Amino acid sequence: MKKVYPPLAAVVAGFLNAFLAAGVHSLFFALLPLVAFAFGYFSSWRRGLLSSLLLFISYTFALSLVWWGIDSPNLLYFFPYIAAFIGGGFSLLLLGGLAPKVKQGMKKAGAMAALVFLALVVGWCGYTALPHYSYYYQVALQSPADLSNLELYLPVGTVSGEPYVKLYARPYQSPGDLTENFTQELVATAQGEMLKITIPALKKENVPVPRYTANIIFMADRSLWTRSAPRQLIRLVPKTDVVPVNTVTSRRMVGLVTSHESLIVERFQVPVRITADTVAAIRLTMWNRTDRGEALNFTYTYGRSYPYTEHVKYDLATNGEWVQVPVEATVVTEIRGIGD
Repeated sequence: MKKVYPPLAAVVAGFLNAFLAAGVHSLFFALLPLVAFAFGYFSSWRRGLLSSLLLFISYTFALSLVWWGIDSPNLLYFFPYIAAFIGGGFSLLLLGGLAPKVKQGMKKAGAMAALVFLALVVGWCGYTALPHYSYYYQVALQSPADLSNLELYLPVGTVSGEPYVKLYARPYQSPGDLTENFTQELVATAQGEMLKITIPALKKENVPVPRYTANIIFMADRSLWTRSAPRQLIRLVPKTDVVPVNTVTSRRMVGLVTSHESLIVERFQVPVRITADTVAAIRLTMWNRTDRGEALNFTYTYGRSYPYTEHVKYDLATNGEWVQVPVEATVVTEIRGIGD
């Protein structure tokens, strides 16, 4: 029984740890190296290696189960295991093998190395399991008319009621795909502080029906090297007629773990104004998005994302009048895997 119990316990621990990390809180991922260390500490280095390997395999399999679903043939897909092992899963085996050295005496070099390595792995897992943020503000225009000298007055993304100026200082550039010839500034208006975008001309699309477009993206993120971005949602302001919704439009669950959920958070209205050299119909599409992601395994592409998006899609005229435009705010939670 003693020869069977430790491996079985490692498999059970891997499954339990994965469901806690995916379904309760991503920081349970940081518990994984501690569990591997504990299996090695209370057994021999050989059993520590075996238990840690089974712990890693069962943990990754459980996350694949949440990602794919129990009836998916992709559960036999080996690439997630290989990528996660190379990304750091091998550290569990090292911890399981080194842990018995701690029992031999805290003052020995091997014991100190094992404890330092444990602290580094736990710290790294904890850091990657914390929410990582990036920010995205996109404006797309589409009109049947060849408009020029456009001025757009749009709601601005804010943090705690204050415009997040740095977001609009970094237009994203993709040659040939995005509008490059434009200017932007924050201006005071009768509606409040707004984002003013000036576009000299729209671009003609090569389609059978004449269509003229513009597409502008602003981006920012918060990473280990970029600490100035806020760990908060960026919300459009000014807004009125806010109506909480909190309606789930789609959901997928594996046991008690939600692997996908689309939630409409609220609906509201924002003021918009567009002028051009001539009056014509124009379609405005906007996305104000805060991406949030948490690692659930040793590669960051295997984790949970739950972006918050404020979306506008509205037809209006370039007549310079203020229009109250409807906005829908959503949160989509998704357990993702390698290959998504």
